[in-house]
Amino acid sequence: MKKKIIVMAMALCMVAGSTEAGFAATETAGYQHWLQQIMQRIETHISEYINGSMDKLPEQEKEENPQVQGNMAKEVVSLTNAQRKSAGLNALKSSGQLTMLAQLKAEDMAKNGYFSHTSPTYGSAFDMMKAYGVSYKTAGENIAKGQKSAQSVISGWMGSSGHRANILNSSYTEIGVGYAQDRNGNTYWVQIFKG
Repeated sequence: MKKKIIVMAMALCMVAGSTEAGFAATETAGYQHWLQQIMQRIETHISEYINGSMDKLPEQEKEENPQVQGNMAKEVVSLTNAQRKSAGLNALKSSGQLTMLAQLKAEDMAKNGYFSHTSPTYGSAFDMMKAYGVSYKTAGENIAKGQKSAQSVISGWMGSSGHRANILNSSYTEIGVGYAQDRNGNTYWVQIFKG
């Protein structure tokens, strides 16, 4: 069983490693950073597993399932656009770049145990956009902590005048959403908007 897992992980490392040049040639530096983080996690887990110091994934790794993150993010975008439609506004287009930044921010809050528009790692959402080469005329960020569903986070944001103003801002055309959980099950939500 141990050998099977090691072989599968090594194959994943080879596949991920072989695509890194493709990412570098066609995508932003953010995707390279993401791929490097994944590669480092895989290498660490293989090493720990081989040495016998790990027989299962750490709790945080289990909770940060990319499929769950993606589903939560898609649902928040859909519910955001439903609110905009009700207000007679155009739908926001989901942006891969903004989604990556929102996810980085959500994971950063979960990992480092803070809740703020200013990250000790990345600075503000505007700093992040600048660092990753995302241009904008107008931009904004909504964050939330503790809600267990996309519906509850949207309800909370819509009940707050500042957050609601971002969701219903007619100058925004694109959105990115991030979602993460910490080891204690606390949820962190991020919306980044631009126009």
